[in-house]
Amino acid sequence: MSALPSRRALTLGAALIGAAALLTPLGIASLRHASEERVDAPAAAAPAPPGAATALADGGDGPLDGDAGAPAPAPADGAAALLDGGWDAGGARFELPAWSASSRAATYGGLSADACDREMKRRGIPHAPARGAPLVDRPVRVTGPLRGVMFRGDGVAKPRSASPFDIADCRLVLALDDLAAFLATRGITEVVHFSMHRPGPAGAVAPAKAPAKPPAGKKTPKAVGKAVKPGERAAKKPAAAPGRPNQHALGLAIDVAAFVKADGTRLDVKADWLGAIGAPPCGPGSEPKAPSPHALELREILCSISTSGLFNVVLTPNANEAHADHFHFDIKRDARYFLLE
Repeated sequence: MSALPSRRALTLGAALIGAAALLTPLGIASLRHASEERVDAPAAAAPAPPGAATALADGGDGPLDGDAGAPAPAPADGAAALLDGGWDAGGARFELPAWSASSRAATYGGLSADACDREMKRRGIPHAPARGAPLVDRPVRVTGPLRGVMFRGDGVAKPRSASPFDIADCRLVLALDDLAAFLATRGITEVVHFSMHRPGPAGAVAPAKAPAKPPAGKKTPKAVGKAVKPGERAAKKPAAAPGRPNQHALGLAIDVAAFVKADGTRLDVKADWLGAIGAPPCGPGSEPKAPSPHALELREILCSISTSGLFNVVLTPNANEAHADHFHFDIKRDARYFLLE
């Protein structure tokens, strides 16, 4: 029997080889196309891990001194990577970041005054000690631009050299330094604000610190409030509790009236926000009354800042009439939440 294959077998084999050669690139192309579809398809929304929404730039300086809750370093290109979730978020549901001890607001709010001072010096933030703000824990004045962005007082914040409205707690200054790094990527060179510090209500006192424990072996004072014996004078009623200062009185808030770009373009909150009281500031339903470029850009900036977790509270003209002409940003040292209105 001959060992050579028949002509029919050779013809069949050639046909199979040709078919394989044709199908192989089609199969590779099909796999590649399927892979690209998987990459481009929107992933199902998943809860962000704690602190995941805190990707603000640190200006490339690195984390805080040995702080376990320190912010992550900035991207290699130096751009501030605030998350986006504003007017252009499409049908996506806008969500505030979940509170985390590693958020920027919590990290800065938890710093001691000395640690805050060290961080300002490490970053090279231009500042000077300030007086005239008794409820501010570590009052300072910013004496130059932050990351190329000048914070300029307007209206009640004039004159700059002596106004108490330009005083800020050093923790707010660290947050403003991060904010400036982000704004610089948007071409903004100036932040116009109405005030940072504002005097507290009459009788207001700074938040009390935890009382010190009595030394070991020393008895604590006996409780007061015993019944008055005949012939004794009744004790005076305790004074009314002092008013609780707001975050402006503590130097931990700023009211921003406008952002100004290098080319002179002014994004004015009062003129350009074009929102409605009670409407959501970000996400579906947050569209401005007139979709002007300035209104849309203001939302993109505001919503990115809110999503980042840099400030505990962000208030817009949608909150109420009192905020019709400014954005309010503040840090609350004892807060465990984020608020956007």
